[in-house]
Amino acid sequence: MKNFIASLRLQKDNPKFLVAQFKALSSQIPILYVLLVINALAVAITHIKSAPLWLSLYIPVGLSIVCVFRLCWWEISGKENVTPERALRLMKVALVGAVILTIGFGGWAIALYQYGDASQQGQIAYFLVVTGISCVFCLMHLPLAAAITTVITFTAMIVTFLFSGNPVFVATAVSGLFLVLPFLRVINSYFQNFTHLVRLTEELKQKQAEAEELNLVNSRNALQDQLTGLANRRSFFLSLEKMLSKAPASPPVIGIIDLDGFKPVNDVFGHAAGDLVLKETARRFVSLVGDEGTVSRLGGDEFGIIFPSDMTFRAVSDLGLALCAAVREPFDISDGSVRVSGSCGIVYPDAGEYTAEDLYEKADFALYQMKSKRTGGVEFFSPEHEKILTQRYLIELELQADDFAKELKLEYQPIVELRSGRVVGFEALARWDSARFGRISPDAFIPAAERTAVIGRMTRILFGQALDALKILPTYLRVSFNLSARDICDHETSMALLAMINRSGVDPKRIEFEITETALLSDFDTADQVIGTLRAAGISIALDDFGTGYSSLSHIHRLSFDKLKIDKAFVMNFDRDARCMSITRSVANLCQNLGIASVAEGVESEDVAEALKGIGVRLAQGYYFSRPLPLELAIDYAVQRDVAVSQSLSA
Repeated sequence: MKNFIASLRLQKDNPKFLVAQFKALSSQIPILYVLLVINALAVAITHIKSAPLWLSLYIPVGLSIVCVFRLCWWEISGKENVTPERALRLMKVALVGAVILTIGFGGWAIALYQYGDASQQGQIAYFLVVTGISCVFCLMHLPLAAAITTVITFTAMIVTFLFSGNPVFVATAVSGLFLVLPFLRVINSYFQNFTHLVRLTEELKQKQAEAEELNLVNSRNALQDQLTGLANRRSFFLSLEKMLSKAPASPPVIGIIDLDGFKPVNDVFGHAAGDLVLKETARRFVSLVGDEGTVSRLGGDEFGIIFPSDMTFRAVSDLGLALCAAVREPFDISDGSVRVSGSCGIVYPDAGEYTAEDLYEKADFALYQMKSKRTGGVEFFSPEHEKILTQRYLIELELQADDFAKELKLEYQPIVELRSGRVVGFEALARWDSARFGRISPDAFIPAAERTAVIGRMTRILFGQALDALKILPTYLRVSFNLSARDICDHETSMALLAMINRSGVDPKRIEFEITETALLSDFDTADQVIGTLRAAGISIALDDFGTGYSSLSHIHRLSFDKLKIDKAFVMNFDRDARCMSITRSVANLCQNLGIASVAEGVESEDVAEALKGIGVRLAQGYYFSRPLPLELAIDYAVQRDVAVSQSLSA
């Protein structure tokens, strides 16, 4: 009962429900008017001769005209501009109208009841019942109106028939009396179901809206870098492809910028500081490039630039330099400020057919060339770069053939102890004499082998040759063998190398693996595990090219190296550059303090060799002592030098 009484009130505090209720009601009211007009005119026609004209004709026609007028209004204007306020107002009007028309039609039918015979009175009874049922079903979405019309209609019928004296009509009145409550229950039940349906519909709409919003967010996230708010790598390539499809003959100018020295910011100050640097870098780039260009974060500390289409070569160069200069400005972090630098590779393509991958590869190669100079700045992709890329592609194809394994060999560069002058070992250096291209530089084929995942197989082939050489070399000589970044971060390769050592019978203490900081930067945790496994087997580990990386000291602190190899860039300028001399001396002192050996690479004169010995460098290699040699000549060199040293001491 409480729910029924509550349902009779219009829900002013629920605007969406009011609108839904009104729309449902507005579709039913015209039907009610049609039924009322048809039934009223049917009764009027049968009573024209038996009742006064004003009662049998004028009143029903007048009421029908009102119904027709209201029907037309509902069809033309009643369903327009449905706002909660208008819905509430019109439902109130509909409620009043329902009461007035119910009283009008009911009173007219009762007044007409006294005229006519039994069949005409039965028609009046039928009219009242049908009218009541029609009102119930057509006004169910407005339960108060449905309840009032039900009560009025059935009350009029019951009272009239109950005192008619006709036993049939009295029985009809009694049955009608018991129908009022069920009809009210039907009205309540229907309206509760309607309320539930509206609520479910709103919930579904809300969930659909949430799903659409989530899809929108996901779509935006799929094309946006969450840290910087820039377009991400996927968006960068989609933009390139779209521009190329619109103007295939006018490819866009793109650049790739990489932050130099960014990793130490993360290592020393934490990732929060690194994130601040990336976000501020993004802001600086966007302010320089403007709305006509596109700035994207491709991943890590790498950014992609699509330059404005109307920029000249000089303007692109100036903007590239400005972007690199912007990176060199200090970045404020919670612990103070940090500085990094930037290298930029740009492709300014001629008219022609390109793919997005073509442009990216060229810009990335130009970036690689700039980073290899370690000076920072801008490098444009050039015809010379194109030749190198073509050669790289051909080398990668050649590596897919089986013949390259037969063309690989090692040469051995002596490593000399500076104080005694004796050869203590050799660095095994890979050589590839291709039947198709001739001798290919290791700087070309080693990276190609890493890109094509052939490096693991190449390492096994060359290391097998090194083990064979150790079986021939005098037992006091060691061999230093270079491992690539992929090798040192691959447990399978390290296990394979250890198995090869066990099968060869060579003492692991005669083997030294050289690794670069690049290998450590790619996956430090895995490299740490692999190094630990190799050292546990008795193998020595040397850190190659020391001094050129960004976090060498942290690596030395965390890993136990047996040697540090001073990069030849410092050694070759040792006698000409005070900074190179200071760095070399510092590394030598560091090694002495750690109790490990220092090895100077690139020694090309006696004066440099003597100076290095004077500052405490223990071992050296370079053209001053010997170029890399085939195994037989390397053995002869070691023996001859040993003999010469012995003769010198005996003299």
